[in-house]
Amino acid sequence: MARVYHRCYFCGGEVIEQRVTVDYRWGDAFLVVIRHVPAGVCQQCGEQYLKAEVVKEMEKVAHSQEEAKEILRIPVRELQVA
Repeated sequence: MARVYHRCYFCGGEVIEQRVTVDYRWGDAFLVVIRHVPAGVCQQCGEQYLKAEVVKEMEKVAHSQEEAKEILRIPVRELQVA
């Protein structure tokens, strides 16, 4: 089923569906990287749009007990600007 996207809200550019990688975050301590997510991507400015059914599926995948395909080691740093 082809998903239909409107023109970009920000720049008016054409939005077409592509597969992207999403950093799914829940609070401060939960991060899951989800690959191959169908999203509308503006061809002019790069803004990404996710359909509601895709977000619901991402939530299921992120919180599932299925073993991860890969574990990444991610450094966490803090910015110390006054």
